[in-house]
Amino acid sequence: MKKVYYKSKISTIALILLLAISATLVALPTATAQEPGRAYPYPYINAMPNPVTVNTPTLFHIGSIYPLANPQPGWYNLTVEITRPDDEIDIVGPVTTDQTGGTGRQYTPTMVGTYSIRTHFPEQVLECRSGYIGPNGTIMEEAYSDPVELIVIEKQLEYYSGHALPEEYWTRPIDQQIREWYTISGNWLGYVPPTNTDPHSIMAPYNEYAPESAHILWTEPLTMGGLAGGATGEHGFEQGDAYCGKFGGGGLFGQNGPVIIGGVLFYNQFESNGGSNVEQWVNAVDLHTGEMLWSKPLTTPDGTVLRLAFGQAFYWDSYNYHGVFDFLWATESAGFMGPTNWHAFDPFSGRWVYSMENMPGGTKVYGPKGEIFLYNVDTTAGTMTLWNSSRVVSDAGSFDPQGNVYNATEGIEWTVTISPDLPGRVYKVRSGVILGADFTKNAPSINNVTMWAINLKPEHEGELMWEETWMLPMEIATVSVEDVNEEDDLILVAIKETRQRYGFRLSTGKQIWGPTESTHYTDVWGLASTNSWDIIVDGKVIAGNYGGTVWCWDAQNGNKLWTFDIDDPYTEVLHNNRWRFRPALVADGKLYIENTEHNPRDPQPRGAPFICLDLEKGEEIWRIPYRAGEWSTTAMIADSILVIQDTYDQRIYAIGKGPSAITVEAPLLAATKSSSVTIRGTVTDVSPGTETAALQLRFPNGVPAVSDADMTEWMLYVYNQFERPEDATGVPVKLEAINPNGGYVDIGTATSDGSGNYGFTFEPDVEGKYMIMATFYGSEGYYGSTTTTYLTVDPAPESNLAPLEGSVSNVEDSISNLTTYIVAILALVIIALVIAVYSILKSSK
Repeated sequence: MKKVYYKSKISTIALILLLAISATLVALPTATAQEPGRAYPYPYINAMPNPVTVNTPTLFHIGSIYPLANPQPGWYNLTVEITRPDDEIDIVGPVTTDQTGGTGRQYTPTMVGTYSIRTHFPEQVLECRSGYIGPNGTIMEEAYSDPVELIVIEKQLEYYSGHALPEEYWTRPIDQQIREWYTISGNWLGYVPPTNTDPHSIMAPYNEYAPESAHILWTEPLTMGGLAGGATGEHGFEQGDAYCGKFGGGGLFGQNGPVIIGGVLFYNQFESNGGSNVEQWVNAVDLHTGEMLWSKPLTTPDGTVLRLAFGQAFYWDSYNYHGVFDFLWATESAGFMGPTNWHAFDPFSGRWVYSMENMPGGTKVYGPKGEIFLYNVDTTAGTMTLWNSSRVVSDAGSFDPQGNVYNATEGIEWTVTISPDLPGRVYKVRSGVILGADFTKNAPSINNVTMWAINLKPEHEGELMWEETWMLPMEIATVSVEDVNEEDDLILVAIKETRQRYGFRLSTGKQIWGPTESTHYTDVWGLASTNSWDIIVDGKVIAGNYGGTVWCWDAQNGNKLWTFDIDDPYTEVLHNNRWRFRPALVADGKLYIENTEHNPRDPQPRGAPFICLDLEKGEEIWRIPYRAGEWSTTAMIADSILVIQDTYDQRIYAIGKGPSAITVEAPLLAATKSSSVTIRGTVTDVSPGTETAALQLRFPNGVPAVSDADMTEWMLYVYNQFERPEDATGVPVKLEAINPNGGYVDIGTATSDGSGNYGFTFEPDVEGKYMIMATFYGSEGYYGSTTTTYLTVDPAPESNLAPLEGSVSNVEDSISNLTTYIVAILALVIIALVIAVYSILKSSK
């Protein structure tokens, strides 16, 4: 294999360390000597940290105070001489500095005590003219730096402690000092289906808060959608399927927007149909607040209006400049087989930044720092070329493309020769390998098929890893490569007619398992389509489509791990009793699947589900009846917020954990000791979507927060005007207090109702002022919230009745005397009655 390198504009950089010091070098005195002579190099040494804990690395800053220029890459063969506390000598190096004159090396001391360190600068010749030293040819003298004491101690040093992941609703920008949040703040650079040659976008790392609830943060209308109404009867406004997707892009490589970078969603307002003959513009929406940040055409300097194609977040790392550059990319073609131009736009403002003309062809792959690679394999010529986007723009120390138009051919990194006469075409490209095959899912193969793999790893670029022929299990079969995964070392192959899958080692091309059992007969339709796919993820194969069963097999042996049936209980689907699906994305151990249809009937079938599954167990976590667009993008995720399209109403939905608000009230008038009081309040959803005029009219007292179990039905009620759930429950509220003596009081736990209200009764037993604390600790749907109020407790009132005098015996005597009096009176009454009766009887004679 012959490999031809193209001269790079980027100098080799050994280690980027303390490079701000290079800016101070402009203050050094310049030399006036015109003839080569001798110069002292003034070497230096430093250690960070110093003191350092034993058996912990410290970083030596090594070099000369003099910087260098091209073509000399640095000072050569510097070493660090280390005298340990036991007087033994350690040597670090030799090392070559970068052009600032310095570099860094780690050293780990293994004993407590005082070390002495110094840099040795060997004699050498200056290879480039230096305004600080003199002409090239100047002899740099051998020298040692002043020694520095390195103190090594037992005590563990205190380092920056870092920051916890957020426990309340968060927004962008993220302060760069909160480094730990990178795990929840991924970007989404564009939609690439697994049926494409280039790596797909389904894997979505850095979203560790991926939603486990159907809670909606906000919505944004795409176009007129939903039920048309009136004389049109049950029919809805057209929703883009087939071929007119409403929520997509228009770029090359099958990669379509939308894009999410830095917590902002960018998408084309209109479908691609009509191209430049109709208005086109791009919207930028804050992913956390739903606020429209800007809405404008992507316009090049010559007035050409373009559509968003994909995004880029590229880390530039040189000795002069470090940081992530973000771009929105739009592409234009000069016609059939003509050159293509790429145009970069600023995501913050939408303004044009720079362009690259005469782009080469190839399969697009993002590099390890976000640079864009294009691999072009010419099996006829027996060559493979790598194009690197960063090479087009960069120079030795900076990345500043603003306002420039570049010739993209400057980005050719290398061209290598490859094995000639490889059959077929490039099928899949991954970061370390290119897979080729002589078959396609659009046509049957006879008897056998051939696959091959080309190495892309450094120092092995272009090497043929293997070429294998596979005898088909039947005479004629339609074969497809569904996915390729380097981590699992697996090629996933499917045969359409039998709906069976086979596993092959990516590193060898050998079959390792299969066939699986056949899936539903309607999966034939998906295996023939570019809008359905199987995937390999986290050691698992996820397969299925129109049959409505999600199949999960072990990627290493093909054993079935689980299945999940997406039943249609209301017989809305005409071809099956289950809903068709396709994997949309995988994040944080969860598989999100969506329902689409090539050209759905109208009225659309009701209840098409978007589902979140536990990837490990195959169990449903949540679902909501939102139908995706077959010709739009799949669902996407960034900053742990899910973004999906619902073709039932043509709105964009942002789904994720939202903010909550809690109130608490105690009686305004003072309570009395040991009497009952009611603590009451509300818990509401204060997500951005609840602030729209429509929801404020419907929920003048705020949108109640509800339990995770009721979330889907509640969101359909709030945002889609479905019937109000009759039995929706709220969220738990922990009530606590600090009594007037400073003691803690656990009042209890209340649960809010479907109106967002809660109440709880308790009896304060201490006089004075109580601080009442109400806390909702959060759920899968909401971040928590807390608040306080105050309650005054007065002494119990005294009785107005005079106390009885005397002892208990006196009381008993009084009762006894009273009884005697009553008996005597009754006796007199009886005697009087007897006399009266006698008198009446006597007079009657």
